[in-house]
Amino acid sequence: MYKIESRLDMVPNKFDELFQSKDTVYIFDVDGVLARIEYGEYNHYYYDDEAWGKNIYKMNYYEDYRAIKTMQNFLSDKDMKRVYVCTKVMNEEEFRQKSDFLEKNYHIQKEHMYLVYKNEDKLETIKQIQKEYPNLEEKYFVLIDDSVDVLNHVMENSKFSTVHNSSFLP
Repeated sequence: MYKIESRLDMVPNKFDELFQSKDTVYIFDVDGVLARIEYGEYNHYYYDDEAWGKNIYKMNYYEDYRAIKTMQNFLSDKDMKRVYVCTKVMNEEEFRQKSDFLEKNYHIQKEHMYLVYKNEDKLETIKQIQKEYPNLEEKYFVLIDDSVDVLNHVMENSKFSTVHNSSFLP
């Protein structure tokens, strides 16, 4: 792991370079990145994962969700053929609901949406997407996620770029 002794040891990020490049391929997480997590009355989440997995069949949680304007604005000038989603789900029904939400609010192609059942599998999904761009340098594959554990896993096991969604906050 990297050890930063002081602020002087930090390297400046080059996200703007990646975001301005026409070569960049974006891989977005959904919950907390393209969709808000606002399920509880005073908390971000209401159910435990088991209850969520069962209740997703009874209610479409993503149907009335608003898109995040900052992310819509970011994507407005991007080549949507280079925009992908990799999201962790409990079951196929959750993936269907998320896919409909993404297509409606972000115009992301359904064939560019991938599901995983474990966050660690996101790295393998990026490797699968990479096969579509065999001559593209790894740094141009950018995972945008809200989980530091996921971002660290990708950072420590590849040369893909990682961006925390907080980078999009004003």
